Amino acid sequence: MRAILVGLAFFLAAAASIRFTRFDGGVAFIWVANALLIVELSLRRPADWPAPLFFSALASAAATTLFGIGIAAAPGITLAMMLEAAGAAWLLQRLRGGRLDLGSMEGFVVFAVAAGLVAPAAGAFGGAAIVSMFTTTAFWSNWLHWYLGHALGNILLAPILVLILTGDLLREFRRLRPRRRIEAGGLCLAMVLTSAVVFAQSVLPLLFLPLWPMMIAAFRFGRIGSAVSIVLLALVGGALTMADSGPVQLIHASSGGKALFFQFYLVVTAFMTLPVAAVLQQSATLFRALRESEARYRLIADGSSDVIINLDRSGRIRYVSPSITDLSGYDPATLIGSDAAGLVLAEDRADLEAIQRRALADPGATFILEYRSITAGGATIWCETHTRGVTDDQGRVIGSVSQIRDITHHKIVEAELSLAAKTDTLTGIGNRRAFDEMLDQRIDDVSAGRGVGCCAILDLDFFKRVNDVHGHDAGDRVLRAFADVAAATIREGDLIARLGGEEFGVILWGADLAEARSVCERLRREVEDLSIATRAGATIGVTFSGGIARIASGLRDDIVRRADEALYRAKHSGRNRLAFAL
Repeated sequence: MRAILVGLAFFLAAAASIRFTRFDGGVAFIWVANALLIVELSLRRPADWPAPLFFSALASAAATTLFGIGIAAAPGITLAMMLEAAGAAWLLQRLRGGRLDLGSMEGFVVFAVAAGLVAPAAGAFGGAAIVSMFTTTAFWSNWLHWYLGHALGNILLAPILVLILTGDLLREFRRLRPRRRIEAGGLCLAMVLTSAVVFAQSVLPLLFLPLWPMMIAAFRFGRIGSAVSIVLLALVGGALTMADSGPVQLIHASSGGKALFFQFYLVVTAFMTLPVAAVLQQSATLFRALRESEARYRLIADGSSDVIINLDRSGRIRYVSPSITDLSGYDPATLIGSDAAGLVLAEDRADLEAIQRRALADPGATFILEYRSITAGGATIWCETHTRGVTDDQGRVIGSVSQIRDITHHKIVEAELSLAAKTDTLTGIGNRRAFDEMLDQRIDDVSAGRGVGCCAILDLDFFKRVNDVHGHDAGDRVLRAFADVAAATIREGDLIARLGGEEFGVILWGADLAEARSVCERLRREVEDLSIATRAGATIGVTFSGGIARIASGLRDDIVRRADEALYRAKHSGRNRLAFAL
């Protein structure tokens, strides 16, 4: 049924154009029928095109036969009409991703190119050729009139047709409140009266006057107000122009030339008001989306336990969520305008400033940093921040936004887990992992010229005999006692670690071989004096042998191997003694 109605409307528009605007016996100077078909096709999927194309083709052939140049020319002209409309619709769907959009500046420009430039220019060749074959009019004259009539008609009528065929016009009118409906009616009346005043006289060139109510309609009601005002101007001005009245009569041209000029005038007004309406509508939509986004953002920020903070390019605070009070005790209002770096521990400010610079340089990425912050009470807490750059509508970076979370408890747990991972569970001193990491660090320090140090490998003498005679519980007591004495004897900053079984490692930093020997010898004497009681009441004495190697550039395994070799020499020399690596 809709396709039949489109065909009927096409026939009425085509018949009127042929009957009243074939001023020189060639093609019609005014043509709006194709605008209806182009809009209808553009709103449908290509699979649904056959029905409207079929009934519109019948309408075109009937109009050409009854009011035009006869039945013989009808097939060719109809084919040119249908190919032009289908080509314009296809091009629009290709350029706009399958949708017709006259509510944006980009969409209107694309429509003007496809339906106002490319398709009519191509269709004019076929139409002009057919008309020239069956009339005495010239080809290029027919081409020009076909092109101008179709292009101007498409651009002029399409905006209001889109609103009608999509139902937007009726929906928007129903949404209007009573006061807005009265305002809309008043603007329509003003448009009609202004157009009547301008086109009822032929003395003054007052064609600019209708722009006043048209621009007001565009500002107040967007593209709907603009489209309706153009239609009212076309109806009133067109009727009076056809009656040989209005400023158009001041130009020296034929009737066809005056008709084309009037259409051109209408298209110029459309190009002045429709893009303005489109930009205003986009701005209004963007503003509403911005307000909604801001409301959601504020709701999330105000209710979140995480802190949301906005900084400008210089790092000054523009906004901070109320949760900053729970996190660090600050009043959000007192922080606005202050330097965010003042909230960060001095040692971590450089890292935070680096993250800020990276976020400003690459606003599409999120940067994560852990740092220490200072509370209002002077305490230090650990925070994790996720930072992104913020851009304006032109893509310029204007600042950053960060989400900040208190990770102090996480850091405590992390430190405890890290300590547990590096602690020997039996003795409570460091384990092999702690020893390896410390030795690697000291090797790097020596290689960089940041100091000197020594590594000692210690092994308890005859420990297997302790386990065999007194049991493993006694052996564990011996290991714990040795570890306690060693931890109390070595210097602050040195490391004692259990490497496995009864073997221990010592890292002595800032000590040459003489100082390392002195420390290890002191430990040897302390251990030698130990007496460890077993559960059975027996007493166990303990000694150890050790090998000392200087920490040098190279691999960790090489240093440990050299210390081990010295240890074996000490054991083979009688135990309870120290030896240096060769």
